[in-house]
Amino acid sequence: MDGTRDTDKKFCSIVFDVLRQHGVTDVVCSPGSRNAPLLIAAAARDDMKKHIVIDERCAAFMALGIATVSRKPVALVCTSGTALLNYAPAVAEAFYQGIPLIVLSADRPQQWIDQDDAQTLRQFEALSNFVKKSYELPAWGDSDPELQWYANRIANDAMIEATSRRNGPVHINIRLGDPLGNKIKRDYTAQRKIEILVSDSILNKEVERRLAMELLYKKVMLVVGFMPPDNHLQRSVIEMKGKPNVVVMAETLSNLHMCKSAYSIDSVLTAYTEDELDRLAPDVVISLGGSLVSRKLKEYLRRNKERCTHWALGWTHTTSDCFMSLTKRIEVNPSRFLRHIAGYMDSAIRKGAQISFGDYSRQWEEARASTAKVKAEYVENAPWSELSAFSKIFTSIPASYNLFLSNGTAVRYAQILDYNLPHASYCNRGVSGIDGSCSTAIGGAVAYNGETVLITGDLSMAYDIGALTLPEIPEKMRIIVIDNEGGGIFRFIPTTSSLEEREEYFCVAPKLPLHNLAEGYGWEYMEATNAIELDEALRKLISTEHKMILRVICDGEKSAEILKSYMRIGVKINDNR
Repeated sequence: MDGTRDTDKKFCSIVFDVLRQHGVTDVVCSPGSRNAPLLIAAAARDDMKKHIVIDERCAAFMALGIATVSRKPVALVCTSGTALLNYAPAVAEAFYQGIPLIVLSADRPQQWIDQDDAQTLRQFEALSNFVKKSYELPAWGDSDPELQWYANRIANDAMIEATSRRNGPVHINIRLGDPLGNKIKRDYTAQRKIEILVSDSILNKEVERRLAMELLYKKVMLVVGFMPPDNHLQRSVIEMKGKPNVVVMAETLSNLHMCKSAYSIDSVLTAYTEDELDRLAPDVVISLGGSLVSRKLKEYLRRNKERCTHWALGWTHTTSDCFMSLTKRIEVNPSRFLRHIAGYMDSAIRKGAQISFGDYSRQWEEARASTAKVKAEYVENAPWSELSAFSKIFTSIPASYNLFLSNGTAVRYAQILDYNLPHASYCNRGVSGIDGSCSTAIGGAVAYNGETVLITGDLSMAYDIGALTLPEIPEKMRIIVIDNEGGGIFRFIPTTSSLEEREEYFCVAPKLPLHNLAEGYGWEYMEATNAIELDEALRKLISTEHKMILRVICDGEKSAEILKSYMRIGVKINDNR
């Protein structure tokens, strides 16, 4: 064996070896003193890729991006004290997205907690509300074979917890006593790996058949929230969509590539009166994926909660009754369930069964088509604004790109404009925070072989400006900053749009020196202040071989008024339906 030097803290070595056996290949590390043994252990393992990030908040969001795109667990390493607390926003996002992050925090020995010693606070279970499980290893006793067995068991259990059923983050707090920098020759003895064999939770065939027969005689709405790309699920959803009594409401972040009309949720829901829409209300709502961006869809289904029931598919950490009408929580693989249900429905139809409400899908398609035509004309004729800028941007993104969206304005425009979806679309919609969008996107770019583009507002960019300091930003990264003089969403939503304090206390224009920052950190930079400049800038953004920041400057107040007008455009449903 070679002479690689490892930390003499055996627990740290055990944890890293177990993580590697469970498929962890990326470790995002932040500098520190107390975590020296963890950093030494990470450095000693050449088969793990280390990403060194100074700012722990950026580090955690970068890890989130890597895990989101790679769909593999990612480890995080920090020192003691408040460093761990900086992980909290990204860890909370990971929990509600179901993303496996393995948090490894160094800590002082137990006897020094609350003793006015440097960088000490109560770290064990500090993230307990946002992780699936918390673990701790003691500062002493790592030469004891029984405690080494314990460390192995803890590491295995953490990996199993993070990657089974509904995935999510876990936290291992490792107490470490002095000396911290000692090294020994690395021990290559393989650590024991504990595997878990999980069933696919397949429903009984008779239960599936009964549910399918129930759906034959109902108006069915399939609602799809954020999810990673899944070809098998896409095929199953398309099978269900082909039924004349089934309509699909898929959000942009669902990563299902279907006809454009499946995504025009807010556009169609704002085009008709409540009475007109209530006539199209479903009898059964089947939901899958994460939380919805569309407030309009949630309000619509809640308003009709007395006339419809809700079936939720997949694994969740709790009973989520978002539409206030949940009657079935079905813990199954959604792709397999929908494929089986569609098959039983087809079989029944071939045997002569008659589908009730056979024109339900057609009614929605016609409503969507009418809406799309009217609203497309409005966008085409709209003056320079966020609406016209976003329309040009979305229709210019190549199909091979990964798209990241910040919360607020960017993700909402993605919901209302018709365009062909790129390779995959992502947004931190687990808890929908404004922070960390840029670091998450850069992490995603690190994990993706093709180009990645982040579309963000200037306020969101200000929250995560430290992301520009990340040391390994790929040249295939592009950032489009919509500069609308602060938080444009506050000029649109009813809660804040009419407040006299709006600009000073809510929108808060950040005045980012993006040109100087781009130049200082080695980015190409362009600005667009009108449609002609934006067309040219987008051509350059797509053709360049270097990382690039494009600033798109729009009048915030004017853009908010144009968006309000767009959302008020109405189309009358044929009264004969």
